[in-house]
Amino acid sequence: FVNDINRDTAVTEAVSFNVSEDDIEADFAVMYNSTYTEKTLSFVNNIRTIDGGTHEAGFKAGLTRAIVKYVNENAAAREKDTKITGDDVREGLIAVISVKVPEPQFEGQTKGKLGSSYVKPICQKVTFESLVKHFEENPAQAKAIMEKALMAARGREAAKKARDLTRKKDAMTVGTLPGKLAECQSKDPAIRELYLVEGDSAGGS
Repeated sequence: FVNDINRDTAVTEAVSFNVSEDDIEADFAVMYNSTYTEKTLSFVNNIRTIDGGTHEAGFKAGLTRAIVKYVNENAAAREKDTKITGDDVREGLIAVISVKVPEPQFEGQTKGKLGSSYVKPICQKVTFESLVKHFEENPAQAKAIMEKALMAARGREAAKKARDLTRKKDAMTVGTLPGKLAECQSKDPAIRELYLVEGDSAGGS
């Protein structure tokens, strides 16, 4: 199904898992493509949960934890301090999650969001354990996912630095100077001069 959803260049093959824990049966499939967006579809008892819910939140938490663990254990030394967020690991993700839950509690009249709180830790646990095992058995795919997550993290950090630099420059622009004051054009203190004049015409250029 994830192969059918994908319309872009695949970074990894699609993999699927079927796991039972307590009274919950979980099926999930994941793959990554070359885009910068995430597409996740989730279901509870074959009902499409368009607004997600605890099963989807648990899956995403388990996914993030598994990838961060792999990065910490396998990334190059210079990359080990890179902070990876949930958004980073979901860049280019295509995922389908389907769980079977006895007596699920939905939020809202449309049943678009699962509210059963006990489902989240179970989905997180089975997702984490399944992916850790998969990464151990398929290092090439694990490395491809790691590199994509690291690239997303580097891009996010670079964008933040660029925004911070722009804000810093904006705070020092002429727009912050009051009334009659004009910005000095030179950055060299040796050739800067201060002129005090009376009237606009005396100031010249």
